[in-house]
Amino acid sequence: MERKRSLAIVGSSLFVVLAAGQYLQTSSAESAVVATPIPVAGPPPSLRIAAGTPLAGHEPDLLPVALTDTAPPAPAAPEPEPAVVAETCPVTLDLFANADATLSLSLTAPCRPDEGVVVSHASLSVTYRTTATGALFLDIPALDAKGDIKVRFPDGTELRAESPVPDIGQFRRFALQWIEGDSFTLVTDAPVQSLGEQATVLPMYAQVVTLPAADAPLAIETAVTDTNCGREALGAAFYSEGGKVRIADLSLALPDCDAEGGFVVLNNPVTDMKLAAAQ
Repeated sequence: MERKRSLAIVGSSLFVVLAAGQYLQTSSAESAVVATPIPVAGPPPSLRIAAGTPLAGHEPDLLPVALTDTAPPAPAAPEPEPAVVAETCPVTLDLFANADATLSLSLTAPCRPDEGVVVSHASLSVTYRTTATGALFLDIPALDAKGDIKVRFPDGTELRAESPVPDIGQFRRFALQWIEGDSFTLVTDAPVQSLGEQATVLPMYAQVVTLPAADAPLAIETAVTDTNCGREALGAAFYSEGGKVRIADLSLALPDCDAEGGFVVLNNPVTDMKLAAAQ
């Protein structure tokens, strides 16, 4: 039975919103009152009682009062400075190469705790999850001299870092990559480093080994289970020599389910990749 699977990574972009303030300008003015005097006919009447008592025999007519603005206009208020929005949750990615041609990665994302990420190097990709404080610390055996690392979040936010690996020419490395549902194991005398964890919707895993010699024994092994029997196990193989990487698709045909509990073994995959590259 043949199965096709593909890996997809979502992209996105980041927006920053700036707030603007609106100011209301007011002006003040002092007013002066100008009154026209009231003409009086004949001698003024005598005051009968205390102030506030109407004058006898005289009812004055009310005259209009004119209001005149004598104050100069107030100067215009200065334009407010634009608001500065501080980045309260910066995301940083630090990377450096060790003497053993290993890339040490430090990711700090305080606003992204317990979030799955895809970490990629030289086309090899694995998934990890940040800590409760939004951090991730990881060592990845380098496969090329460029030492480029990419970290992608589910919303498409992507960070890149690069740290050249001058010593990579001294190493031979073989790596396997696969997705959830398939599983491979490198069988060799040298130490094997496993990468990746179940952190995203489509978990991605890998194993990497540094070979002590070109003819070091190496095999790829796949267990036959009730979930993969009767189909093909799919993955990708990487061989790094002298800082140059070769990549090949990997496909192992698994027996029917009556062989559950057994193993399928591919010996000398490096030789096969070299032969395929030479053709």
